[in-house]
Amino acid sequence: MPRLSTTQRQRTQNNPLTLGPFNQLSIRLLTGTLGPVNKVVPNGYGGGSYNHWFRIDIASPAWIILAKGGQKKKYLDLSVYDLNLVPIASRGIFDRDSIQEIENDTVYYPYEGQVMSAGSDLYNNFDRLRLDGGDDRYFPLQTGGYLLCISSTRNEKLDYEVGMVVEFPVTTFDLILENFDKFIFENGDYIRADTDPGYVELDRHNHSLSEWKTAWEREHQQTHPFPAILLPYATRP
Repeated sequence: MPRLSTTQRQRTQNNPLTLGPFNQLSIRLLTGTLGPVNKVVPNGYGGGSYNHWFRIDIASPAWIILAKGGQKKKYLDLSVYDLNLVPIASRGIFDRDSIQEIENDTVYYPYEGQVMSAGSDLYNNFDRLRLDGGDDRYFPLQTGGYLLCISSTRNEKLDYEVGMVVEFPVTTFDLILENFDKFIFENGDYIRADTDPGYVELDRHNHSLSEWKTAWEREHQQTHPFPAILLPYATRP
């Protein structure tokens, strides 16, 4: 494969470095250097980049797990954006048949023309028709493209490493919520099942370290060790 000539300094959200497409379990270790570089450029000194952009394409619903590493990982920001252009649910606008007030025998409509607030309390993606109310952080991402931006929050040189796992669900898996509700994922749909506070999560969705290492060895040379920053995210051998 020819070496790409476009550097990360030349990349933006409009021309990210493409990773994938992915259709099976895959492990990657992204490394680079962020921050200013003092070198001669046209019209003076400059160089370097504070953002590195990557595109991740998944062929079917999957999780994307990211882990920060390096000596200054607290100065590293990871942002992921959905490129699938999913329409945002529309909100209603108050008109004259909504709420009215009477003051000094005068009728007025205090909210006329204002956009109705969302029903969410935390995540701004509330959906009354979903069993989880819209909190979809633990569910697989839908098929399509996703944009990853690795950013530095410091005005100094920062070497980074970011571990990435693209993991595809099996046909059936369980998710246990904080209130012990149980969701069973079957054939692309979610079914709620009853549990109790004594439920033992023996059949929950697990992250297998052995499967991760097998995927790593399939895609990398033996001289490249498995990324240690991903070890805490494995839930079983």
